Amino acid sequence: MSSNLRTSSQKPQAVMLTQILLYLAAVVNLFNGFYSIGSNNSLKMTLAAIMILFGLVAIWVASRLGQPIPSRRNHAIVLASILILLRIVEYFVWHNFGFLVGIILPVLVVWRLGKTEAKEWYSAN
Repeated sequence: MSSNLRTSSQKPQAVMLTQILLYLAAVVNLFNGFYSIGSNNSLKMTLAAIMILFGLVAIWVASRLGQPIPSRRNHAIVLASILILLRIVEYFVWHNFGFLVGIILPVLVVWRLGKTEAKEWYSAN
């Protein structure tokens, strides 16, 4: 328990901000998923279910980023890449520019995890 507290107190700002960004991406995915789930089109309903699923995955990944384990950083980068692709698919299905706004959060996640302080923190163990 004390090692968890010590690790958490030494967490770089880049990692803390990345966790917040992933939680926000999760909220956006969950909101869009639940908002779109009532569609009559089966493709849109499937995409809405996928958004909800990846919203839950984003919460899980964000909660695990607090530990300096390199695989958790890699999982966050892969998830952010999937979220970017999901947003592009959403744009082509709904033809709504508002869905492209959701690309910003995953791009920021990848950018922040690519920062030197985040890389050093995850590679320290």
